[in-house]
Amino acid sequence: MSAGAAKDRPLLLANYYVWYHDGTHARFPWAGWTRPTAHTNQLALACRRPDGPPVAAAAYPLAGLYDSADPVTADWHIRLAQAAGIDAFLISWWDTHKGRDKNADAGIIAAAKKHNFKFALLDERAQFHSDFEWYKQALVKNLNRYKSHPCYLKIEGRPVIYLYQVATNAKLTPAKFTELKRHVEGETGAVYWIVDKIAHNHAAQRSGDADRIKHIPADWLETRGIDCFAFYSTFSNFRAHKYEDLIGKYRHIAELAHNAGKKIMLPVHPGHNNSHFRNDHYIMPHRNGHTLRDYLKAAKSAGADYIMITSWNEWPETTVIEPASTWEDPYRYMKIIAEFQGVSADWHSIRLKKAEP
Repeated sequence: MSAGAAKDRPLLLANYYVWYHDGTHARFPWAGWTRPTAHTNQLALACRRPDGPPVAAAAYPLAGLYDSADPVTADWHIRLAQAAGIDAFLISWWDTHKGRDKNADAGIIAAAKKHNFKFALLDERAQFHSDFEWYKQALVKNLNRYKSHPCYLKIEGRPVIYLYQVATNAKLTPAKFTELKRHVEGETGAVYWIVDKIAHNHAAQRSGDADRIKHIPADWLETRGIDCFAFYSTFSNFRAHKYEDLIGKYRHIAELAHNAGKKIMLPVHPGHNNSHFRNDHYIMPHRNGHTLRDYLKAAKSAGADYIMITSWNEWPETTVIEPASTWEDPYRYMKIIAEFQGVSADWHSIRLKKAEP
């Protein structure tokens, strides 16, 4: 049975990043863990450890500064995700950029196969490309590369692809999506299309209607062939972290999608903190787990078909649920997810097989 079969709860996915390298990597030592601005950021410098760079995150991973290609760490991630009741990882996909496809293959995709855990591609190249013709061919190549993998996520029997877009400057238009779908499916067969699309509603803002300040534009709702709408985050679109500030917005967006005959995937966050690499930072308080609980409650109450955890391990933005050694309880967010899913686990028995810091 493929993920996406009838359930009494939304399918739960988590965004997974494969851009990390440890200090031994020949070309990109500490990639993902530090950024140029972290080297002059007082918060990052104050937390710097003797054996590593200034880390561009407001928390420190329990696994240490790992390499995404490390099969041992990836294996631990899969075992934790399964124990928490997460259904699949959406792998941040950059094709061959900086060898990230190799990181994915050696790390999380190999571990997924070992443990029969689902994954799909969150295709960031849908936004970050300079040649649409190149992108169409790249998507064909990458779907053909993975669609027959025994663990590739399928919904309604079709391989899932998430097309990431930046709300304020999206590369895709309805016409371009239609062209992309026609070209790709002509080469790969049918695809389950999840499209990241949210926009500002200026009329709602003028009228003071806070619940409708974000919407899915009508021309997108009318576009044929889209199976599900989604958006990566609230923090890049509106600022909220409590249930009462989320539920109206989430219900409105879900209603728009459902009335158009589409599914909706809503994002949930444990918090956000990019203060260790940006001066114009935004901090969404974690509130000892209450923020994540409120997001989960809002997404489910709004009728989400799928819920997207942003994120498993986007450390620089500190949106992570992966265990951190700098939290009083490293497994805090694992426990909250498991509680939401109605499962339990002995977290300290799910050990990383290499020595933890």
